[in-house]
Amino acid sequence: MNHEPVESTESLAATQRRVAFESLRERTDELELIISGISLLALLSLPGWLFDHWVQVEVHAEGQRHLLLAFAFQLGSGLSMTLAGAFLLHLAVRAYWVGLIGLKAAFPAGIRWDEIRSIGPITRDYHRRTVVDLDTAIDAADRVASIVFALVSLVALSVLWIGVLLVVATLFAMGFAALAGQSAEPATDSASTVFAVLTLIVVLPLLALDSAWLARRQQRPVPAWRRTVVEKLIYLQGILFPQRLVLPVQLSLESNLPRRTFTLAFLLLLLSSAVFGSVQERAVREFALVSSYSYFGDTDAEEGLRSAHYANLRSERDALARVPLIPADMIADGHLRLFLPYLPERDNAVLRVQCPQAVDSAARRRCLAGLWEVTIDDKPADLAAFVTAERRDLGQRGLQGYLSLAGLAPGAHVLRVRWNAAAAGRAKRADYRIPFWFSPPYQQDLAPAAR
Repeated sequence: MNHEPVESTESLAATQRRVAFESLRERTDELELIISGISLLALLSLPGWLFDHWVQVEVHAEGQRHLLLAFAFQLGSGLSMTLAGAFLLHLAVRAYWVGLIGLKAAFPAGIRWDEIRSIGPITRDYHRRTVVDLDTAIDAADRVASIVFALVSLVALSVLWIGVLLVVATLFAMGFAALAGQSAEPATDSASTVFAVLTLIVVLPLLALDSAWLARRQQRPVPAWRRTVVEKLIYLQGILFPQRLVLPVQLSLESNLPRRTFTLAFLLLLLSSAVFGSVQERAVREFALVSSYSYFGDTDAEEGLRSAHYANLRSERDALARVPLIPADMIADGHLRLFLPYLPERDNAVLRVQCPQAVDSAARRRCLAGLWEVTIDDKPADLAAFVTAERRDLGQRGLQGYLSLAGLAPGAHVLRVRWNAAAAGRAKRADYRIPFWFSPPYQQDLAPAAR
């Protein structure tokens, strides 16, 4: 008995998936709009999220770990802002493209030059020679939008891959140092150096042995040894960089665009990714990026009241100001609470020199207090009673103590705090001037005199 073959369910599903995939390939413009819109919303909020977490983490690190965190923040934040700007440009071009298509559908004839009455004949003839028709404008806008979208993916892959490799190499070195019981700082420094040297060893010989300039000047057949070396270097380069992901986009753009245009656009996006992260950090540290304070500059502000020194006046803009802190600008108590921050990036190198044998907690506290000089109206304050403190509201550790205000007259006073590491052979010094208004508490024994 003959039976006709029955098509399996699996083959039917595969056929349906293939048909769906082919239909998606014909609608890449819609996919670009969806991806650009979603990515733009996510990228605009990402720098703020990265900044908040970076502020919480980097204060606890020093040396290479501190640099690694700063590099990761600047890379992530800068890349986010660069890609957001590129996606915004892509959406703008696509919106223009959609508008042109709508005009073409509504007015198939395009521009009717003879019906234009708002310009003179000379201007009309000039525009008629120079202005492109709707079909050409639609094709050009579609081409520009696709190029921008592909260039964004190329920059994102390149920057993220290099950043990930550097972070992985540093973390591997830190883990190896921890297992070996050694300090992590030299290990992370070595990881960065090894990564840079390995990149140079792979990239520079490849450029020297197989460059277009060399090929134009040497017409003879390529020696077998050079071909073998170049192919080995290409293989190693493929391990360091994601060539299978990057090269299809890079070579397509490079071979279809003017060489200088592609190089300039690619380098501009890379430079923007490196600059925007540091700009965001500077924007938080500075009072105003663009200002005209000719008669009240930064030097004048340092001599006056700054919100970073007062707990009741601090805001999100003071997140990177790791400075001595008092409760408020007006003190109505008999003692003034003062917090002196301990910053590993700044203090550890000095403490290792001044107190290499500080093994117990009391010795470490005295050594840390020795970095500070505190005066109230030029009268030295004793820091012997200061204790180590962990302020989770600030995300910092340091010293905290209470300075007696007995005998101080009501009114304005100046607390001056100096961080001085000159004893450790360093010229670095920080001087903080913290004005406050002292309103002494009224005692009950003053009441009969008042009556």
